[in-house]
Formats: sequence, C-alpha cells, structure tokens
Amino acid sequence: MCSARVFIERPWLRLAPFVALLLVALAACAPAAEPTVSDRVDVRPFLLSPLPFDERRLVAVYDIEVEPVRFDVAVLPARERDPRRLVDLSRGIVDVVTNELIDLGRFRVVERQRLDRILQEQDLGQTGRFDDRTVAEIGRLLNAELILIGAVSEFSLDRASAGSAVFGLVGGTTITTARIGVDLRFVDVATGEVLGVGRGLGIASDAEITIDGLELAMQLLRAGTVRESIVAIALRNAIRNALEDAATALPPRTR
Repeated sequence: MCSARVFIERPWLRLAPFVALLLVALAACAPAAEPTVSDRVDVRPFLLSPLPFDERRLVAVYDIEVEPVRFDVAVLPARERDPRRLVDLSRGIVDVVTNELIDLGRFRVVERQRLDRILQEQDLGQTGRFDDRTVAEIGRLLNAELILIGAVSEFSLDRASAGSAVFGLVGGTTITTARIGVDLRFVDVATGEVLGVGRGLGIASDAEITIDGLELAMQLLRAGTVRESIVAIALRNAIRNALEDAATALPPRTR
C-alpha cells in the first residue's frame, strides 16, 4: 500500500524573501534617533575667571540693536514677525546681556532702571544715535568707565525634516534649529574709543519643540526672560562668546 503525500500550498511563503528585503531597507532608511534633553547643546560655562570686586570696571549696557533684515523667523505665525515687536525684543535682549555680564564676574553693572531714568531726564539718546557726546555724558552721570553696546547680527529659526520615508511607511523627524549671532563693543566713556570687540554665535536644535513652544520662547525673550529652550540656549551662548571675546580684548585697567 502506497501512502500519498499531501502538499498544502502556502502562497505567503513566496513573499517571504521580499518581506525580508523590505525590512532590511526600512532599517537602513529609518531616521536617526531624536535628540533627547541630554543630547542637546546646553548653556556653556564662562571660561574666564572672575576678578576681585575692586578690579572690576563699572559698565552700563546701553542698547542692543535688532534689525528686521537680520531677523528670519518665517516658521512663526505672522504676529510674531511684526517688525514693531523688535523694539521689545531689543529691550529683552538687553536684559539678558546685562544678566550674563553680571554672571561673568568681571564687571560691576549699572542698573537698567537708573540708566533709563538718566536718559529720560537728560533727553539723551532720543534720536536713536549713539555718538561720542552721548557716551561721555552718560558715563559722567553714571560715573561709569565703559558703555556696552551691540547688535544681533543674525537671528533665524528653521524647521527641516531629518531621515527619509520608504513606500510611505517611515516618516522623517522635524528638527528645529535656532541660530543667533551677537556683536558686542565696550566703549571708553572718556574718549569714545572702542576698547574691546566680541562676536559670538550660538546654535541649538531640538526635535521636540513645537511652533507654540517657539512662540512662547519669543514672548518670554521680549520680556527679558530666558527659560530652557533652543532660543534661550542659542542666545545665551552667543552672548557669552561675544562677552568673553570683548572682555579679553580690553586693555589693563589704569584707574
């Protein structure tokens, strides 16, 4: 008696090699892991050592210019791109620069309220110009040795996709990058001479921040407040780089 073998056809077995190839392709093309908090750039420490208090120059932070042509935030809602908001942004950045200057530990800093009061009482700086006469008068009234002025050389927020998709099955990750440049100058109030110049650039990226999160970061910055965000980190690192460059370029104190 002969036994017959029964073969059960399994069509899906024919697809196995193709499924294996597809899985390999998906693994190869999958996007890189999203940055976590520990992967992101943080605010860098100052490298210069603090000075004894009696060796610190008295500095008044006068103004930080923010020009619309250097401001690229197309990813934000239209209300955040209104040029009229740049006035408040400039004031907020002045507050951040002032706080970073204090944290540097190499200068004594005039309170902003005192500087604003003198500017208003003496009708100085109302034309928006910064000339030798204004510098000397401000310095005399504040008994300051240096005036710190500066400008935002670039300010951009960009969102781009990282990774790729295969047959529409794998999507990319959206990476948001803040890139901010700051130029700072220390001006001698007695002569109007620029004694120290510093330029700093800060870059920070995040795969988790939303448009709403970016908008909140800008609102806080206009109020002079910096919380942990790529905007705050990029700005503070740019300021710290510029401050240390400018401070290093200063000649030794003679009085």
